[in-house]
Amino acid sequence: MHGRTQLLEPKVMTMLAVLCEHANSIISAEELFKRVWPDSIYSPNSVRRNIALLRKALCDDDKELIKTHPKRGYSLQAIISSPSNPANAKVYTKPKVNSHKVALYVTVLCTLIFLVITWAIWQNTPASQQILNNLKPITASKAIEHYMRVSPNNTHMAIIRSKSHQGTNKHIYIKDLKRKKTWKITKEAQNYTYLAWRNANSLVYSASHDSTIEFGQIFLDADLQPTQQTSLITRDDISWNSPFFIDKKQQLFYLANINASEHSRNVTLYQHDLISGEVRKLLTPNDTFKPYKISLSPQQNKLAVIGFNTDSISVVKTFDIKTTQFKMIKALDHNWYFLTWQQDQQSLLLSNGKDLSKLDVSGDWQPISYNNYHFVQYIQAVAGKLYFLKRRVDEDLYLANRRDVSNIKTISDSNNVDTSAAVSPNEKMVSYISSKNGIPQLLLKELDSNNESIIFDNHTQELALAPPVWLSNTHLISAINNRPFVISMLDNSENIKWLDNLLGIPLIALENDDTFMYVDKSAQGDWLYTYNLITSQKKPLQEQLNARQIFRNEQQQLIAASNNTIENISTKTKLVTVLRAKLRVFPSKDGIYYRSFKNNKYQLGFYGYKSEGLKPQHELATLCEQICDQLQAVTDSYYLLSNKVTQADIVSLDIQ
Repeated sequence: MHGRTQLLEPKVMTMLAVLCEHANSIISAEELFKRVWPDSIYSPNSVRRNIALLRKALCDDDKELIKTHPKRGYSLQAIISSPSNPANAKVYTKPKVNSHKVALYVTVLCTLIFLVITWAIWQNTPASQQILNNLKPITASKAIEHYMRVSPNNTHMAIIRSKSHQGTNKHIYIKDLKRKKTWKITKEAQNYTYLAWRNANSLVYSASHDSTIEFGQIFLDADLQPTQQTSLITRDDISWNSPFFIDKKQQLFYLANINASEHSRNVTLYQHDLISGEVRKLLTPNDTFKPYKISLSPQQNKLAVIGFNTDSISVVKTFDIKTTQFKMIKALDHNWYFLTWQQDQQSLLLSNGKDLSKLDVSGDWQPISYNNYHFVQYIQAVAGKLYFLKRRVDEDLYLANRRDVSNIKTISDSNNVDTSAAVSPNEKMVSYISSKNGIPQLLLKELDSNNESIIFDNHTQELALAPPVWLSNTHLISAINNRPFVISMLDNSENIKWLDNLLGIPLIALENDDTFMYVDKSAQGDWLYTYNLITSQKKPLQEQLNARQIFRNEQQQLIAASNNTIENISTKTKLVTVLRAKLRVFPSKDGIYYRSFKNNKYQLGFYGYKSEGLKPQHELATLCEQICDQLQAVTDSYYLLSNKVTQADIVSLDIQ
């Protein structure tokens, strides 16, 4: 416009299209929100923000093109001509100075939108496109559903569930899909992770215990009531396992590693004979293919395996169980995926957490139309239905003054995920990840003015955005799907530089503005390196991340927190040990705050660098009561807080 290219955020463009549909008529804010953010909780702030961005893009400073009608909604003041006869298009606007030019731009833009959308649908809709519809809830409660699998006869569902405030204290339930009844089949809560039906009357589960993984079995009677629960095997050589599958020959297939994460890349594909106890390695860790999810085919003769190649692209392969041979299907993109076989064994359904797609074994990959604004997890296609976990998260960010905890400043309060905030060294800015525009983006909040801006718009709409790390007051670093980039903010503008020679996740800034530490994702082991931005040199630290929190003290020594121990790994000295507790640490300038969770209650401790002693326990107890469940970080002046509400329910879609 006016000789400039206007880049619109996806949701802003969608809102413009909706306004064009209702040109010269009023559309309510509620209806706008419903059209732009389907399946989301109504947020008037989201509507107002996108209207403001649209007015700015259209130079509508006097608010005459997009009019606000108090308590009624908004209207676009332009008549849109039929795109089938653009030569006769006319524009009518109210007589305002220069407004006819802007209205003309709006008309042309809207006409082009309709033409492009119509052409795209016509071009990209195959004759036999798969349709998913008739969304139905399977569960709807305050409890958090973590995983589920449908029984072999498709009549019941086994579910791993916890109360909202007890994430690791989980139980296993059975739900009758016809009678809608649910009952618990475990007596003691533990950290159950995944499960699979061994047959119609028994389940195999996995559970995480400190640094070990247990596989156990629950026997059920004819009414699917529990009769016995036994442990099958405990493995102390792994600390993470993937969802697993059991075939009719009682072979258990799963991925596992020692670093407690599917993202650590040193993953092995196992075949475990449940009768003999024999364990085989079908695929050992390598750098050319790093699997992270599997799915057993309906005929139980193949596994679909998805993993990363050397370029960190998700690649789908099939694994023939009899011949133990892999066959390439398709290289996708940089996102992570969930996957499930369709019943004909000729195609897979995929979810990147946001969008659904279909992948034929021939390699044809097509998106599936499904309006979604939440996280789609652990999909399972069964008998003409697609079951999955629909996870909804509302996370807001705040700063509490360390001298007066009741003095709280809001960083972000939306109906979406605002997370992973980082305060600048001078404490004048906060950068954080936000999904308020439908995709993860990096936002910058100026604390004095409350001005907010997007500093990484993620135009490729990838989903794994790493927490920002400040290098200085003008530079920070992050990564999208393990590809690091540096953002420089000079002269009121942002510049992004990609570090193409690295594949990994930045963790902390080091002794100067030019050096940072990162975890390498290009090879096995999650090894730690330093990288200098001036010399482009990387240096190994001879340390692995091993699912630890890593930070540095004022002497630039590296400190690591893992499970129940805080250790100075530079001097090989243990600083803190809390028995039977998984610690979360919050480093500060003068020491380390550490939080544990025991007997359904948070506790807060402190290790001082100089005094090497604890703060008064009553002071810590009072502070813990105020902020412990929300604490995310500690700076010189602030406690960084996060208020997070999570819902996770199971739903189904009909597959047509």
